[in-house]
Amino acid sequence: MTRLRELPADRIELNPDAPQPPFPVWLALPADWTLLDTNPATWRRSAEAMIDTTFRSSRLRGPERREVMQFFDQLVADVQRAGAALSIIQVGRREAGGAASVVIHLAFADEGRPSSLARVRDSLPRTGTTTEIAGAVGPAVLQRDRMTMIPPGAVDVVALTSLQVFIPIPDTTWTAIFSTATAFPELTDPMEQLMRQVAARFRLTEQLTDQLTDTAADRDLALDRSTAAEETAVEYEAAPRPTGPGIERGFGTFVTKRTGRMTEGE
Repeated sequence: MTRLRELPADRIELNPDAPQPPFPVWLALPADWTLLDTNPATWRRSAEAMIDTTFRSSRLRGPERREVMQFFDQLVADVQRAGAALSIIQVGRREAGGAASVVIHLAFADEGRPSSLARVRDSLPRTGTTTEIAGAVGPAVLQRDRMTMIPPGAVDVVALTSLQVFIPIPDTTWTAIFSTATAFPELTDPMEQLMRQVAARFRLTEQLTDQLTDTAADRDLALDRSTAAEETAVEYEAAPRPTGPGIERGFGTFVTKRTGRMTEGE
């Protein structure tokens, strides 16, 4: 896989009000996507700017723009209630015409006991299909299901394909959960491929064990090593691009970000 060096990037911040593990993780996210702003004071301005940037060469008509803004309005409210640690969004035109929006959410669940693939499987509903997939921290489970609901900003019930990836983090009580859903059949397979790629690149820092040491000298050494690792690990990864002229063409390139601090006391 061709790797293109990126200038050092800022760490990505998780929602401080959502559950999250007390250790940093690495996330490889599609570079063309945007962090969803859920701040009550700024989300509308951020949404308007995103729409203007995305559709700058073909302005949305009034009804289309209102439809997308209604989607943002309901989506932000849903995310605030759900407690997602991170949400990223991509908006664009469909090959069949009209605007489309897709979102990937990241949440963390603390099981209170060692996480495991078996416990994840036991907690899943019996509907849909489950597939074990490989990840950097160990095996994960991809669940694909069909559901009916009223999407954010809509008034009619539609059929959606739901995709969720559950990643038990070894030797911890935490499970990472990536989730998305789409009502557009032409986006289902590209979204599943994207979810698999995001899950496969989710990983812990090599310094996770060092960060749990007791002495100040060890903590300083862990921080130095983490900084060096961060400088070399932040990069673009050129991934296979889905075919088609629509929104899914933005799914192809990843940028790696790190969350959190090395220790709570920093």
